[in-house]
Amino acid sequence: MKRFAIAILCAAVLALTGCATSQSVTLGTTNPPKAFGSGAASLIPQEGNSASMDINVTQYLQASGISVKAPVAAGTRQASDVDMLVAYSDVWRWDLVMYLKTVNVNIFEAKSGNLVVTGRWDNSPLHGFQDPNQIIKELMSEMMAKVKQVTERP
Repeated sequence: MKRFAIAILCAAVLALTGCATSQSVTLGTTNPPKAFGSGAASLIPQEGNSASMDINVTQYLQASGISVKAPVAAGTRQASDVDMLVAYSDVWRWDLVMYLKTVNVNIFEAKSGNLVVTGRWDNSPLHGFQDPNQIIKELMSEMMAKVKQVTERP
């Protein structure tokens, strides 16, 4: 009976820790431009990215008051007609239906080409079927908030 209780406890702990997703946001530069996060942006296409995630990223930017211009060529790090360049990579897997395994987002200052902020979201080993649009909203909101904290320092 004692072994059974220990087995149940271990299974519960494994299930609870296995279902946790992770998200991290890191500033790429300690001195982002003061007006960063407004103006215009372009996506940098990455091979293998999903069209639905392009829509999710574009919708987030537009909802944040950022106009989205035509994508730039793959590998571009500088552009004169936008304020920021956004690159992301997404990895999807199959388990009954497609689910998002990871997404990485990098935002560059378009004038200098400097990486301003990077964010990463990872699904757990015992994955869930989270809404990719919500994941992008939460990840990019945290990214922009972190940049805003730095730019609003006296």
